Amino acid sequence: MPQKKLTVLFLLLLIVFINIYAEETPEADQPPIENYRNLLYLRVTTTYNFISFKQASEENMFFTNRPWDFGMGFGVKNIFAGFSFSIPVGYDKEFARSSSYDFNFNRFSKKNNYSNAFLKYYKGFNNREDYVDLSLLKLGLTQTFILNKNHSLRSVYVLDRRQTVSNGSFLVGGGMYFSSIHSESILLQDYYVRLNTFYLGPNFGYSHTFVIADHFFINAYGVGGINLLISGWDFAYGLQAMIKLSFGYHSTKWSGNIYADYSYLINRMEKPTDNDSLSGKIGISYIRRFL
Repeated sequence: MPQKKLTVLFLLLLIVFINIYAEETPEADQPPIENYRNLLYLRVTTTYNFISFKQASEENMFFTNRPWDFGMGFGVKNIFAGFSFSIPVGYDKEFARSSSYDFNFNRFSKKNNYSNAFLKYYKGFNNREDYVDLSLLKLGLTQTFILNKNHSLRSVYVLDRRQTVSNGSFLVGGGMYFSSIHSESILLQDYYVRLNTFYLGPNFGYSHTFVIADHFFINAYGVGGINLLISGWDFAYGLQAMIKLSFGYHSTKWSGNIYADYSYLINRMEKPTDNDSLSGKIGISYIRRFL
């Protein structure tokens, strides 16, 4: 996605949700966040993960080619174990599949703050014409403070809580990231020598959840930040934007949602290796609570 379009989309989300929609006040006997017992539950997911990459000085964009993943597992309270595997749907059979590892860890504190750690490794891209020998590794660790304690990201993405009223919250935090890029392709000669870059900086944003007819919900989340970039002995700046969307339903016995999660990184070292990368996933989750 071009930088201008992503920036405009983020600003529109931020302005609309801050200025137009007011918060609802919960009834006296209704808590703003309802906890489910989650003593025993089944989680089923299907997810599509991807990364697109663009060298800033060139026109070509490069894309991963991965099928959808299907996952299933059981949880007891806060402990969950499961498995996932690829299903032959959603990839271009004209190109070789990208090999990949995608790990994500989320933690919500008792004060409702949000920590995230991730590892993404993809090898084998294409430019819609040819296979490209390109490998990209991303590591990240972020901490987000939710200023409105009655606003629950957990309820709309993890699905083990239910937010009972519409409200929003400003988000402040920061993150540390690492990326490593290497290619043997003639189209990306500037990456014959592996490019390692560290990113460090604050993030600011806003999240709003609309509760519809008591049990349906829509959440929109937007965060942006300026990063300090360190590559070897060179220092520069970079930009980052993260957007999440979730639409779903809660009942006493089950919850489900359709979601999207995008992260856009801009690297500007004033060198031929300057690049933009968009990583993301879209998916469907279902949780069945037994106890």
